[in-house]
Amino acid sequence: MNSMKILIWNCRGAGNNTFKRNLRELLNIHKPEILVLMETKVPFSSLGNFFNNLGFSASTVVDPVGRMGGIWMLWDTAHVNVRTSSVSNQFIQATIHREDYEEWIFSAVYASPNPANRETLWEDLERTAATMNQPWLVAGDFNDFTDLSERRSFSPNHTPSRNQRFRNRINNCNLIDLGSVGPRLTWTNNRQGLANTMERLDRAMSNDRWRALFPEGTVRTLPRTYSDHSPLVVLTQGLTIF
Repeated sequence: MNSMKILIWNCRGAGNNTFKRNLRELLNIHKPEILVLMETKVPFSSLGNFFNNLGFSASTVVDPVGRMGGIWMLWDTAHVNVRTSSVSNQFIQATIHREDYEEWIFSAVYASPNPANRETLWEDLERTAATMNQPWLVAGDFNDFTDLSERRSFSPNHTPSRNQRFRNRINNCNLIDLGSVGPRLTWTNNRQGLANTMERLDRAMSNDRWRALFPEGTVRTLPRTYSDHSPLVVLTQGLTIF
C-alpha cells in the first residue's frame, strides 16, 4: 500500500497572500491527500476557488464565529474518499476510504482555548471511543499538554492537575500518542527571551486498531513558518524522505 498523507495545521488565519504562499509550498513538498486547517478566521467561501485550483475539490467546513475558530477538512477526490459523519465547532469526524485500504475513522480536532468547552469536546470523544470498533485516528490542536517535558518556559504559570486531566482523557479514550519526528514543541507565544513559552499543543493519537492497521504510521512535525503552530504530517506507511 502506498502511504496516505494528511497535513494538519493551525494556520492562525487563512485570508492573506502570505498564508497562500506558505500553504502552496507545504503542498508542493508534502503532497497530502487530506488537508485540515484550523483557526482559519475567515469563511471558507472566500477561498473555495483557491483550494479547487490546488486539487482539493471536496470539503467539510466549520467556519469561524467572527474571527474565532474554524475547522476545514479538504481532500483530493482522485485519491481518497471521505464521508463525514459528525461535525461540531471543535472537531470533524469522517470515514476514510482508499482503494486497497481498510476503512478507518479520522477525528480532526481543534480544542477550544476555553477549559469548559474542552470538557465538552472530550465528553464527545469519550462517547465515540466507547463504541469505536474501527481503526481510529485523532489529530489536531488539543490546546493542552501532558507534562512539563512538553513545555519550555520561564513562567511558573503551570497547573499539574490540568495535565493530569488531559492524560486521563486520553486514557479514557484508549488512545496511543503516535509521537513525532522533528521539533517536539509545536507552539510558541512568539515572545523573546525570558518571556518566551513553547508547548506541544498539536499531536496525533490513535486506538490500537489503527496502529495495527498502520504499524509504520509516522507523524512529522514541520518547522513553524507563517503561524505560531507547526504543521503536522501524518503518514500511514512510515516516513518519507523530503
